[in-house]
Amino acid sequence: MKNIYIIAILLVVSNFFGLTQTTIWQNDFENPSEWTLNVFTGQNDIDANLWVISDAEGGVSAGGCGVAGNGNKTLHIGCQGAWCIGTGATYNAGDGGLGFIYATTNKRTVFASIISTLNSQNLSIEFDYIGVGQANDDYGTVIYSTDGGTTWSNLQTIAPATTCANGQGLWTHLAIPLPVSCENNSNLKVGFDWKNSNDGAGTDPSLAINNVKITTNIPPNPQANFTLNNNQICQNYCFTFLNTSSDATTYFWDFGNGNSSTLENPEPLCFNLPGQYVITLIACNNQGCDTTAQTVTVLQAPFTGLEFLNGQITSLQPNALYQWLLCPSLTIIPGATSVEYTPPINGEYAVIVTLANGCSDTSDCIVISDLGIAEQNISLSLFPNPGNGSFTIDTEENNSFEISVFDVTGRKQEILTEGNAVRILTYSKGLFFIHFTFENGTETVLPYLWE
Repeated sequence: MKNIYIIAILLVVSNFFGLTQTTIWQNDFENPSEWTLNVFTGQNDIDANLWVISDAEGGVSAGGCGVAGNGNKTLHIGCQGAWCIGTGATYNAGDGGLGFIYATTNKRTVFASIISTLNSQNLSIEFDYIGVGQANDDYGTVIYSTDGGTTWSNLQTIAPATTCANGQGLWTHLAIPLPVSCENNSNLKVGFDWKNSNDGAGTDPSLAINNVKITTNIPPNPQANFTLNNNQICQNYCFTFLNTSSDATTYFWDFGNGNSSTLENPEPLCFNLPGQYVITLIACNNQGCDTTAQTVTVLQAPFTGLEFLNGQITSLQPNALYQWLLCPSLTIIPGATSVEYTPPINGEYAVIVTLANGCSDTSDCIVISDLGIAEQNISLSLFPNPGNGSFTIDTEENNSFEISVFDVTGRKQEILTEGNAVRILTYSKGLFFIHFTFENGTETVLPYLWE
């Protein structure tokens, strides 16, 4: 009556990593009156197979082999008529048109009551099943209705499963995502169709279903977290952020200074005023929100104002460390570390000011041009500058002059000259000032850096 063959099926079941599964409806067929059995959906012959709820095909956990009479009722396709042999998930595949078995079947079973999925999303229908039948000819289908049973749609054909060594069906778990139309629906119904032809081909078991349920895969609650490049910076510097929150879809930042952002990773945050600020991040998804906060400290930056009076440049920031510079190269002037600096020549000068809290800043360059030296208005330069203590004086005019070299403390240095070539005879590198005195009594001073 049936052709026996083996079908190997690889069943891939989706895993919802990081999701919390909640059951919103379930049924284990222990109360058969909850189901409407054997609704005709097409041609049904006199020996058509039947939907049955009983323990003739007893339910066991997924991974177990089919048994009968264990007290656990299941929904299954059974046979009827004079040629029906056996109970449980066994069926008539017909006689292939010989005229003594008429087993064409088109029948439906549905859960009799309405199922509500209000306020539920990401739905799946899950159940355990056994069944082989005949692929594409004798098979079951999962069906659903979103209008209380007025119209029905096919969700998925139930693929043939494997069998155990003793020929019984192997109970297998199947989870199928439901379409969006089933979400937040107060008129959902589910059921199963069975179809088989009368071609005489097919393999028991037919189909059995147990432990059917609808589940929602709820995303986990968000976890708010972020890191900073530092939790303490100087005034006018900036914090940078890295949002390390998990499972969040929206973000709200409160920077503690009246500003906020909804970006996942905001632009660097700069504070103009010193003090302590609480940076708060609220991370949310459709399950709720989580909040985290970090306190940051903005340190006072030094004041970099300068004053030039009576031949001295004075930093207007008291009680600090100082390092004076020669502009525009910002070359350090060795030994110039007091709050005041007496420039030896006209030029541009700046100072690095460092407070006890570690914050530093560099002043703007101040131009000094009225030191009282009558300067010769000719073109002079030193090459190379910086250098190794030896340089050449480059001038475009024939002018007679004398040169003297002084260090930053004002001490005159010994030199060796040969024409326009000069070598400083000292063992100390640093910044030097080259004084040119011309025949008419005017002077010019150029800085020279020995690296």
